[in-house]
Amino acid sequence: MNFIKKIIFCVFTFLLIFTSFAFASNNSNTNNKETIKVFNTDLYLGGQNVIVSDAVNGNVFAFGSSVTIKGEILGDIFILAKSLTIDETATIHGNIFAFSNDMILKGKVNYDIYFLGQDFELTDTAYANRDIRAFVANAKLYGSIKKDAFLFVDSILMKDNAENIIGGNLHYTSDKEFTFPEKAIMGNIKYTQYQEHTRTASEIAIKYIKQFISDISLTIVIILLIVFLAPKFIDKVNYALMKRPFISSGIGILSIVLIPVLALFLLFTGIFRGLAFATFVVYGSILVMCLAIFSLAIAKSFADKWNITSKGKFILFALLSAIVLWLAQRIPYLSTYVSLFIYVVGLGVFLTTFIKVKQKS
Repeated sequence: MNFIKKIIFCVFTFLLIFTSFAFASNNSNTNNKETIKVFNTDLYLGGQNVIVSDAVNGNVFAFGSSVTIKGEILGDIFILAKSLTIDETATIHGNIFAFSNDMILKGKVNYDIYFLGQDFELTDTAYANRDIRAFVANAKLYGSIKKDAFLFVDSILMKDNAENIIGGNLHYTSDKEFTFPEKAIMGNIKYTQYQEHTRTASEIAIKYIKQFISDISLTIVIILLIVFLAPKFIDKVNYALMKRPFISSGIGILSIVLIPVLALFLLFTGIFRGLAFATFVVYGSILVMCLAIFSLAIAKSFADKWNITSKGKFILFALLSAIVLWLAQRIPYLSTYVSLFIYVVGLGVFLTTFIKVKQKS
């Protein structure tokens, strides 16, 4: 499942970075000769190089190769980019939620900062009025943090004569301890050494046993519900898998990417948010059912071949099929491909059942 999420995330990021789009309501102050000065709405921007120079009376959602904030933002900002710059002229009255390779903060932030990336720099002109929470490799702190800093880092840099950089406490986790200028941190310093935990064979075994019980229990529930409440659905998924494998696989490949992208597009428009959330819920539910759907289709093939009419034996075949597929997902070097195959084909088979065709006798 993690691989599927990564595929969806990568495709979505690619589309956002290499295509330009922007959404905003028409509730803004405009002039025929000047650009928009104030957006009285949430602002959604995407493109190669995104620059927000105007005032925004709402939240900002920005995606791109590089994002630069120069204006005044009264709400929060949510950033997904390769590089993020908060210019000296910028004032962020809300929070910053950012995921990028590097972030340079030169302006003022009145609330908290949450950042995940490679490099974080707080320049000498920057001012953070509350907490900073960063998970980075390198942190350069030259500006002012009013309250606490929570850092998970490889290195922290400050000027030798730095004063009052952090007004509160510094909590940091790293594989080594650092020394800081005497007057740089006004509160306490709490260091936690990062330690990698190597799992023992028994811990790994327990993990797989718990996961097996959880996954198979859910699969059994889905199989039983379909067998007793929707028996005709089993014939349809079997037909889709055995008689239309290429069509089902093609639909699965397209759907596994296009459905979440479509849902995200609807979400960002701000008009069809309810439909977008419903799409995410249905999409996730189908993915959870893929193992059971695949198992039912395989069990139906065996039942037809061996003339098995007993529901108990059919359920047993479906359960054995699910166990074999689950174990195949744990094969080293093949687990990712097997999981992707199950999700793609399972999704495709499910959707193909809604395409009406005349079956030949």
